[in-house]
Amino acid sequence: MLPALGRAMREEFLLDPEFLQLNHGSYGTYPKTVQTVLQEYALRAERNVERWVRRDLFTELFKVRSVLASYLNTDDPDDLVIVPNTTGGMNAIFRSMIFSPGERILHFSTVYGAMRKVIQYVMDTSKGAVTNLQFNVTYPITNDDLVESFAKFLNENERADAPIRIALIDHISSVPGVIIPIERLIPLLKEKNILVLIDGAHAIGQVPIDLKALDVDFYITNCYKWLYTPRGTAVMYVKKEHQGSIHPSSISEDYRQPSNFQKEFFWTGTIDFSPYMSLPMAIEFRKTLGEDLIRTYMHKLAVDGGALVSKVLGTRVLQMEEQIGYMVDVELPIRDVDDPQVLDPEYWQTTFLDRFNMYAAVHKHGGKIWVRMSAQIYNDLTDYEKAAEIFTTICNELNEKLNDKSICTLTLD
Repeated sequence: MLPALGRAMREEFLLDPEFLQLNHGSYGTYPKTVQTVLQEYALRAERNVERWVRRDLFTELFKVRSVLASYLNTDDPDDLVIVPNTTGGMNAIFRSMIFSPGERILHFSTVYGAMRKVIQYVMDTSKGAVTNLQFNVTYPITNDDLVESFAKFLNENERADAPIRIALIDHISSVPGVIIPIERLIPLLKEKNILVLIDGAHAIGQVPIDLKALDVDFYITNCYKWLYTPRGTAVMYVKKEHQGSIHPSSISEDYRQPSNFQKEFFWTGTIDFSPYMSLPMAIEFRKTLGEDLIRTYMHKLAVDGGALVSKVLGTRVLQMEEQIGYMVDVELPIRDVDDPQVLDPEYWQTTFLDRFNMYAAVHKHGGKIWVRMSAQIYNDLTDYEKAAEIFTTICNELNEKLNDKSICTLTLD
């Protein structure tokens, strides 16, 4: 029998009991039951790697894709391929596309850094023939206002000489960690015959995904972040009409035109497939706990944890509650938001890891400094209380460095 959600659940994971993890969203982790399956498949491969690779692997991967197809509500497992991460999937799609001169790629200003670079690569290699179009969004903003602004933006940027070929939209942005109402944005894009690519890096395991209902052209999501699988597991959906033109970024022996979609993505070179094989057990672990229980607990913890920390710091939560999944961003009361030390990732890594043995993601958005905190089934409110104390200490020190009066006062009650 599994323990109750909260600190007791740490027994089911491999976490250092002294480490305060409020950054699950970056790299994830997996329970011991998934580790057992991971090791079993690694051993199976080592016992007879020839049989494993040449006879068993393709069939076993189909079983995994079938489980994922059911979880994501799509009829055909062959519309899915398993890839190491969302970045790899994005590279496969963008670098497979043949753009015409003048075409544009649409994305939000909050697009993930790696995806921005992929788009930049496409523009660079097109020698200026392809450009990007950025929709600027600054939170806090309501979903209604965001959708209205996006619709207006599309209309204002409609050009026959520079059509928008494809739109890259986050399902949940990374920083800040905001659930984006893609179900309301997708129809606006489809009305204008714009291809829709959803970056669901943070989505699977955090929000329900219904690929039938979304009806997008492409969808990619990391399983290791929130689904409890080992790192190096992601799933990519490609609508059938596009599969003949999409190739993996690592071309191997099954390459052909049109694409031999399943075979090409199945074998991009020798790798350890054990993480892929553990996907069904991760979903089974979630079923044992109960999907509704997981979602309810983690959403409430993110909301309550964000409220607690913002009260202690005397600041605010960035998201509306409907935009919160399992991540919440709270403003840090730092006076000089352009202080090079504050903007230096190494400062936060050293301070959090070496001094306080914890981690959360600090970033700048809308002229303020925010900390993104992830809620997980092994966390409880005491983790946020401890984090609030740590943030208070850091903020006071940064502000005192500027000869400012400290503005952080610990007011836990």
